[in-house]
Amino acid sequence: MALDEFSSITRFRVPFCDIDMLQHVNNAAYVIWAETARCGYFDEVLHESLTGNSGMVVAKLEVHYERALNYLERVATGCRVTRIGRKSFDFLFEFWSEDNNQRAAYCNTTLVAYNFETKSSVVIPEKWREMIAAHEVVQPVTN
Repeated sequence: MALDEFSSITRFRVPFCDIDMLQHVNNAAYVIWAETARCGYFDEVLHESLTGNSGMVVAKLEVHYERALNYLERVATGCRVTRIGRKSFDFLFEFWSEDNNQRAAYCNTTLVAYNFETKSSVVIPEKWREMIAAHEVVQPVTN
């Protein structure tokens, strides 16, 4: 499996609720899996509360599907920051079948640093940049 570029990996088995009428994982489940991994990253790496004033909002999300995943299949989701801008940053998520050692999908997401109290975007805090750099295996591009 090629998750060696990811410091943050979550593992689970595909739950029944994520299966659709075609008997494989529904496309929308990948978005929820990415959000779950991103929330874990936010807590684990940035040490920020999801209920605090500082956070991030999704500006763009693209999912690329490569192969189907099935009920109870073992999945590993890699999550990492690939780019840090002034107010936004990009995440890459890869969804791998641990049963077949194949990537099933990947997701690119652009997020904007946000203050929920003022309801406005903010400059990414320097401490976030430092924490991300210390955590990532492959350093994100800064622009």
